[in-house]
Amino acid sequence: MATNPEIPQPDRIEPQSPPETPPDSPPSETPFQEPPEIAPEKPDYDKPDRGPIETPPPPD
Repeated sequence: MATNPEIPQPDRIEPQSPPETPPDSPPSETPFQEPPEIAPEKPDYDKPDRGPIETPPPPD
């Protein structure tokens, strides 16, 4: 009976494909930049007594 049984080497999983990006090169794309904000030239005011054309006239 052996007092120190032989321990098998652990399984090693080798990747079958190369890495997606080389480790020393930075990504080639630039980070996303927000588009410039669109500011209205003048405030948007409601126009009373104005509705869509397909609205029937109010009853009398």
